[in-house]
Amino acid sequence: MPDFFDNIAEHWHQRAPELAVWTLRNLVNRTDVWGRYLQERHRTTAAGIKNNAITAPFRDERGKVFLGTSSLEKHFRAKNGGGVLGLHSAGTDGTCRWFALDIDLHDEDDLSVTREGNFVAAKKWYTRLQDFGFDPLLFDSNGNGGYHIWVIFDQPMRVKSVRQFCERLVADFDRIGLDEPPEIFPSEYRHNHYGSWLRIPGRHHSRRHFTKVYDDEPGADQVWLDGHEAIDRIIRTQKVSVDLAQRHDIEFRKRTVCLDFDGVIHSYRSGWLGATTIPDPPIHRVKEAIDRLRKNFRVVVFSARCESESGKQAIENWLAQNNIVVDEVCMHKPPAMVYVDDRAIPFLGDWDETISMINNFRR
Repeated sequence: MPDFFDNIAEHWHQRAPELAVWTLRNLVNRTDVWGRYLQERHRTTAAGIKNNAITAPFRDERGKVFLGTSSLEKHFRAKNGGGVLGLHSAGTDGTCRWFALDIDLHDEDDLSVTREGNFVAAKKWYTRLQDFGFDPLLFDSNGNGGYHIWVIFDQPMRVKSVRQFCERLVADFDRIGLDEPPEIFPSEYRHNHYGSWLRIPGRHHSRRHFTKVYDDEPGADQVWLDGHEAIDRIIRTQKVSVDLAQRHDIEFRKRTVCLDFDGVIHSYRSGWLGATTIPDPPIHRVKEAIDRLRKNFRVVVFSARCESESGKQAIENWLAQNNIVVDEVCMHKPPAMVYVDDRAIPFLGDWDETISMINNFRR
């Protein structure tokens, strides 16, 4: 007969497709790397070195294999530690979609750290975040006195400002009974560095435990939600709006989208007639599309025409004549989240489809 753990595991198994889609949409900062816990039998090397987890995929697969819903579904269906995943807490552009506090109990013999003391601290910060207007999630992460607090943003926010907010939030750790501050995700952002990753809610990588969610609703039958009820609470979490985040000095950083000019903005029917000759009308609905993009992104234009100042000026004049507003026309190809051209995200003539591809881009 299935025990309680098996029954809860079945709840997460049933909801895996829904949870995978929700996670990819709301929590994944980058899809090129992620964390993965190893099967128990692989956690000790032949040399006797213990290693619980790796950064996936393997090095020679990076840039070829990406995190998607199929891998996330396997995480939520996991009944043992192997296959449990973690997400990197920052994107390649110095933004993050969430922050988390890890209030852990690593050593059960360390009497200076207790389950009760950890919960008092977690509840204190959880309540403070609620007072700020956020909708935090407080997780019993391991069933042994470890707690995670997660907050999800509506838009990716600047890592440095998120980190500073978290440091201010937990600055009173010693006054509320902890010997050291909790681990903060995201870690300090460094260019070309993968940074920290944190286990996704679901099965614990070493304990027979699935994430429980704290419930402070008046009249609630139980303090900690399990199974379907926990999953429902996670999925209905309200994301923090940009306006609310900015009121707490968390900075919104618009990511850059770089558009090619000919064939993406300029219809280019006449072909190449010189860097300064731009005779054709805009692509159908491109003005409206760029206006939509600029609500959430910094939109710049780069073209082979920009090799000369006169070519760049010709593009700027053409844009002005056609009442198309962009943030910049660049003489050198700028760093960007995506490039809409014939290499990264191709423009195939349908701007609705192209915007959808940009919004869903997570690498």
